[in-house]
Amino acid sequence: MKSVSSWYGVPAALATGALLYFGSGLSTLPALIWWAPLPVLFVVPRLRVGAAALTAFGGWLLGLMNLVPYLLNDLELPPVALSFLLLMAGLFTLTALFFRALVVRGHPLVAAVAAPALWAALDYLVATVSPHGAFTSLAYTQADVRPVNQIVSLVGPWGLSFLLLFAAASLAARRFILLATVAAGVCLYGVVQLHRAPGGPVVSIAVLSAEGADDAGWPSAGGPAIVERYRPLIADAARRGAQVVLLPEKVVDVQATALPQLSQQFQSLASSNKVELVVGMTVLGDGDHNRALIFHPDGTAPTSYDKQHLIPGLEPYTPGTRLATYKDWGLLICKDLDFPALARSYGKLDTDLLVVPALDFENDGWLHSRMAMLRGIENGLPMARDGSKGRLTLTDANGRVVGEATAPGNASVSLIGKLHPGRVHTLYTAWGDWFAWFCALVALAGAVRLRSGGRRESIRHGQLR
Repeated sequence: MKSVSSWYGVPAALATGALLYFGSGLSTLPALIWWAPLPVLFVVPRLRVGAAALTAFGGWLLGLMNLVPYLLNDLELPPVALSFLLLMAGLFTLTALFFRALVVRGHPLVAAVAAPALWAALDYLVATVSPHGAFTSLAYTQADVRPVNQIVSLVGPWGLSFLLLFAAASLAARRFILLATVAAGVCLYGVVQLHRAPGGPVVSIAVLSAEGADDAGWPSAGGPAIVERYRPLIADAARRGAQVVLLPEKVVDVQATALPQLSQQFQSLASSNKVELVVGMTVLGDGDHNRALIFHPDGTAPTSYDKQHLIPGLEPYTPGTRLATYKDWGLLICKDLDFPALARSYGKLDTDLLVVPALDFENDGWLHSRMAMLRGIENGLPMARDGSKGRLTLTDANGRVVGEATAPGNASVSLIGKLHPGRVHTLYTAWGDWFAWFCALVALAGAVRLRSGGRRESIRHGQLR
């Protein structure tokens, strides 16, 4: 291997960092992410190991700096929380060095496949062990990109993670025919999947947001005023034909002893307006829970669900342990959708609609709404999500946005649209994270090939011979 000066790594790191910085984060430029790994992967086989590692680590860490203001200012996390950015940069460095080792030992074809497989397997590992689930995955950058986003219904988000690195690795290894073949297959699958849609009657859904009070206690403090703000919005939505009315997460805070009285108020709203009323609230006492309730117009006992995945350090509540369905509808709350396995559980129950009270941190509304969108595509489920202080969304079973509105924290917003309840059956729901395990096996096979040796290639004029 003919080495080049370590200084060649500097522009490569800057290019990768810039592409990642502007292509990912709280709002994205999806096309940039496909190119982001390429500068580093192109140059690392030409650098010595130490310089290659610094190039990969520095470039990826530079790109992840777009999350620093969000973590420190919006989430108000301590600076030590930024250490996970170092971890993510380290995982990319490991992947880049794996790619480099295979290329310099004369296995560029293996490198083009095994390195992205390692990246996807690591993405799955992080999502499995992290209290934030799959939040860090780059797959969400492609949530709006049809037909590519449909691949998650086959292989889960790990398939998108694989593809994002596979494109760059194939170009760096000069395996253009392989790249073109895979790209054509992914697009063809996506086009076919987009033509699959559930039938049956439509349901008119209103998604409402009328936040404003920091102290939402009930019956004292700001809770009663919040309920009164929603009262005319619910009535107006019913007059406009809404059959389901969805309110955000944590609309009010209520002591468990006062919950029956508050429930009577919401039950009255559901019955008088003849709507299914979905309300998120914090129930304090008896363990403290972040809870969602569906109040039914016929006055039957409300359907109850407790949030299972709580935000560490911000939600000192007791996590829920069970799913909740009414008819064929399922309930989830906000961060629950950061975890693919939980949404898949509803798919396995043949749920045909997800209703999700949520509460965004204003700047992250787009990102969280697209994370939810991918959960819907993975399992072929339409979804209504109320991300107050962020995004209100209605998406169909293939992730098409039927309706969307921005919900500021100091104004009332109503979004009304129609969804077709029903499931588009997917392989991901049936088989789960099979592709992540397959990627782990491919990466292992690449490591075995690496240990088996091979001749060292020479590089002349920047091209693999």
